[in-house]
Amino acid sequence: MGSPQAAFTQVTPGQPTGGVHTGLLPLQMLMQYLYYGGTESMEIPTADILQLLSAANLFQLDALQRHCEILCSQTLSVESAVNTYKYAKIHNAPELALFCEGFFLKHMKALLEQDAFRQLIYGRSSKVQGLDPLQDLQSTLAERVHSVYVTSRV
Repeated sequence: MGSPQAAFTQVTPGQPTGGVHTGLLPLQMLMQYLYYGGTESMEIPTADILQLLSAANLFQLDALQRHCEILCSQTLSVESAVNTYKYAKIHNAPELALFCEGFFLKHMKALLEQDAFRQLIYGRSSKVQGLDPLQDLQSTLAERVHSVYVTSRV
């Protein structure tokens, strides 16, 4: 696999590759997680949560990955939802992806006004990336309708 620095550079495309800063903060947070054995003492900057999620997935640290998923869900916004959803799908974060799908359904009107969301839904690049957001939204909506139906019959 090479050095952890190379792994972080590999999993964070779009970041500048010439600087020493690439991946160092997520690497430092990853080492802090391993050293302390948990997330209690960690303060993760919002801007670095997705990189840390990616690293946790790469190094198969399920508890750290789940912690990052929870933090992402707490900071999700109309502006960040598409990028967060793509990260969740690419980095095997199913709970975060499901949360994003629910967020999409709840904020559909505002999201349809954004180019990034329309591109996700209607663009070919989503299919190329292995994403099928319309199918995922349909499944999420069907599951929620079924859940409401079951609880209303009790």
